[in-house]
Amino acid sequence: MGEALRLLRIFNGYKSAELAKKLELSQSYVSELENGKKQPTMEVLDKYAKVFEMKKSTLMLFAESLEGEEIKNDKKQRIARAGMKLLKILEKVGEFEDE
Repeated sequence: MGEALRLLRIFNGYKSAELAKKLELSQSYVSELENGKKQPTMEVLDKYAKVFEMKKSTLMLFAESLEGEEIKNDKKQRIARAGMKLLKILEKVGEFEDE
């Protein structure tokens, strides 16, 4: 989950301190979440979903899609891959909503 939260922050152009303020959380707690030292509560996931204007279920699917992914050192490639995965998930969620 931490990797997904970190990639969403970067993809959306937030600095850690900016996002922490929007989430009404401490910067150190956001850092611990992103580094996998702590797991977010459902309340915290609600806050992330609100800030990133997505459903909590979409956020959780995105995190799940990153699990088991071979991590490459190139940050831009990881962000691009994560962004593409997010777009694919959003497309699927949209398809279900249209039914």
